[in-house]
Amino acid sequence: MVTKAISPIAAGMGRGESEEGSMGFALEVGDTDRPLGCRHVLGFREALVAAQDPAAPAPARLVIVAPDPATDDWLARWSEDDTQVRRTLTICRRRDGSKVTAVATIAAYGHGTDTSLAIESVTLPWRRRSIVRSGVHPKAFLEAVLALQRASEPARMLDPNEPSP
Repeated sequence: MVTKAISPIAAGMGRGESEEGSMGFALEVGDTDRPLGCRHVLGFREALVAAQDPAAPAPARLVIVAPDPATDDWLARWSEDDTQVRRTLTICRRRDGSKVTAVATIAAYGHGTDTSLAIESVTLPWRRRSIVRSGVHPKAFLEAVLALQRASEPARMLDPNEPSP
């Protein structure tokens, strides 16, 4: 009898899922006492690269694929929460322990739909206080960056015909 080896992807397992069928990713969120599992998070690799390198493009969205029942319950509660639409979550790839922290809002959620998260910012969990990649920065952070830039520029005469800096 000849048996053909079936790849994990052909067997219905996505990247990030182990041979045993366990969930390949965990979501760590502040309002649960344990990590929430899912099979895969599309865009995770790009988010991790962007968190490490500010010059790399960050994904606009992350997609939660095949959440376990506890994760799906949490996502359902979040999708109905009209007071806290933005959440901070740390996404961990279980295979190697890589983590990225994202500030996100739900962009798509529903029966038969993979949950899509619109990403506001990504950072590495141990760099929580410093923004590595974000579309939104605290005003004090921007003022400090602009002050450094102004201090490094040579003094110049303002031309009344040029627009203000």
